[in-house]
Amino acid sequence: MCKKSIVLSLVATATLMANPISIERIVVDSEIIDDSPLFMADANLSKAENKERFTSKSIATLSSHANMNPYTVIAFSPSVNFTPVDTVGSNEPSFHDPIRIRGKSQSGPGGVYMINGMPLSSNPGGGKHMLDMENIASIDLLKGYLPVEKNLGFSSLIGKVDLNVLSAKKEAGAILSQSFGSENFKRTFFRFDTGKIGDFSAFGSFSVLSNDKYKGKGDLKRVNGMIGLSYEPNDQFEAHLYAIRNSSENHNYNSLTYDETQNLGQFFNKDYSTTKPTSANDVDYYDWNRQDFLTTNIFADIFYKPTSSDTITFKPYYKQDEGEIFFSKFDTDATKQGVINWQMDHDLYGAVAAYEHSFGEALKAKAGYWYHKQLPPGPPTDRRFYGVDASGDLFFKKYASLADVNHHILQAPFLELSGEVSDFIYSFGLQYQNFELSAIKNYTTNSATSLDYDTAIATSTLDPRGSVDAKTFKTWLPSLYMAYKLDDMSSVYLDYSRSYGFDVNLYPTYIGSPALRSATTLQALWNDLELETSDNIDLGYKTTVGGVTLHPSLFVSFVSNKQANVYDRALDVSYPANLGDALGYGAEFSAYGALREDLEFMMGLSYNHYSFDQDFATSPSATSGIKGNQLPDAPKVMAKGALSYYIDKWTLSPSVRYTSSRYGDVENTQKVDAFTLVDLDVSYKAKGFLGSTSTLFRATVSNLTDEEYIATINTPDNVLAASTTSSTYQTGTPRMAFFSATLKY
Repeated sequence: MCKKSIVLSLVATATLMANPISIERIVVDSEIIDDSPLFMADANLSKAENKERFTSKSIATLSSHANMNPYTVIAFSPSVNFTPVDTVGSNEPSFHDPIRIRGKSQSGPGGVYMINGMPLSSNPGGGKHMLDMENIASIDLLKGYLPVEKNLGFSSLIGKVDLNVLSAKKEAGAILSQSFGSENFKRTFFRFDTGKIGDFSAFGSFSVLSNDKYKGKGDLKRVNGMIGLSYEPNDQFEAHLYAIRNSSENHNYNSLTYDETQNLGQFFNKDYSTTKPTSANDVDYYDWNRQDFLTTNIFADIFYKPTSSDTITFKPYYKQDEGEIFFSKFDTDATKQGVINWQMDHDLYGAVAAYEHSFGEALKAKAGYWYHKQLPPGPPTDRRFYGVDASGDLFFKKYASLADVNHHILQAPFLELSGEVSDFIYSFGLQYQNFELSAIKNYTTNSATSLDYDTAIATSTLDPRGSVDAKTFKTWLPSLYMAYKLDDMSSVYLDYSRSYGFDVNLYPTYIGSPALRSATTLQALWNDLELETSDNIDLGYKTTVGGVTLHPSLFVSFVSNKQANVYDRALDVSYPANLGDALGYGAEFSAYGALREDLEFMMGLSYNHYSFDQDFATSPSATSGIKGNQLPDAPKVMAKGALSYYIDKWTLSPSVRYTSSRYGDVENTQKVDAFTLVDLDVSYKAKGFLGSTSTLFRATVSNLTDEEYIATINTPDNVLAASTTSSTYQTGTPRMAFFSATLKY
């Protein structure tokens, strides 16, 4: 891609230059922002886009000292609800991303975040924290409007978080960072850039992290390595190749029941037992609730401009993930209690290719193709069920699930037309997606005796009632963006896009339900599955007044085929079905910029309503009565803000996040109290320390007021209070303190 950089005229930069803040590089064309002085990058009113860009300033200030989870940064955006179980942001013990955007949660085994526009994340499994945040130049958050080249992955239902990698730098240098803090937290990070050597440049980074759980017994260990190679022989061609190796091990946190959440003073520190059980059927033990994964990730960005009007891009990617999850299975029937060992060995790979031609300012045309293959889980295919003997040791009982599957395959050609006519900016995109779910060959779990998966498959009995053929969804995914520039600093816009998702809960529900198995075949239910879609509309206004950007907006989402656990009166049994329609709507307001030369801020306010449009049968004669109720774990009101106050070489950055009350059930009877989290970050910038060109000393106190609160509610969207699938609740971390020193050479 051509590096004819258009340096952003960030409002208030001139006044900020009086302080020890510098802009090393701000490049629009390659979408890189390195060492920005502001939390947010100003919107380019001449581009057909509706995204929030969090700069390196936000990443350095708002990310935890673990520097491994981008959601801790975007949590400061309106309508984003992310409160991890621990301070480092490890997200556990959830098997999915515990993040909601505009009330909606992610569906299926699709990840929310992308890397350089490639859908490299998936769930469940490892790789949720593949990147060190020091290797990220900026983070793009897309909540409503998704252009066709970003509407990718197994699911895009709630939007996308796109991480822009900080590629190899043109000049040689190094970064060394050492952190430590509460609960024996330690992290070391190192990155070295070769600088440009001929047409090549490269970097390598390494980090190691360890942290004890803040309650109970157990810890987190993470090791990450990354290399990047860039080749730029001229202004017409540019190629970047990256490889990541990530190892993570961690013990999970126990959850609370709803009754226990009503007395946090007594149950806040509840966790798994630290004593190994000495009696049969006792599974409450911390070391039987853990996971470890090894993830390999390789991807590339290739740009070629044969002429000034033409651009060709090619983005191949590959991820391989191997590991296991252990978790306790509790049941009122002691004979059904045990420990599940979920084995995973899966990969995904694909590529995004596009050709763009500019006919002038009024018309640019882009045509592309996306191909993606992803091996389950989900659904789960290799889960072993262990019992506990009288001596407190695990013994193999049977397989909880055993299936042979192929890759899910997604492929989509796409087309986009965009341009600027006078003060009118537009973009129209269309993607035609072919979404193929893998066939499932299910095997009877009682017939499998070998702990080797291939041997178990070869020696087990095929279960025709629990097996299904491949299923294909063919879907049009349109997008439209229209904006009118009122002047050089203001515009109004209207945009629309359709996002999609699919939950894979039917298979594990079927094989675990004797009543469902006796009532019908899995294929009969499988035939009725539909792809969940969300039609999203935004209406907004962007303006800059002085040094401050203001962005109010309204939005609405019409969700079709939403999966819900429904009672089938014809079969006299309940199961997950794509029968739900839901409505989401609300308002957002964000503001960011420089209030004066020594004070910079960002803030966000939001109101979100998200509910089913209908009731569901719950028995032969009753319905749920949930129509219009707020869905679980979806706060209606959120407010958040951060500011940085500069005093010579010191920077004081307090931040606050308010989350209104939520519910743990769709009947809205299990109410969880609102909470407010206050953090304080203090940094000092020095020169010449240990020979460095610059050194940043940083201290952070999270949850300054030591608030006791519920961070995450683990529940299906339509769970009832009386359901056998009860909601569980996880507490958030108490007050913690962290310190670090980052040296640049």
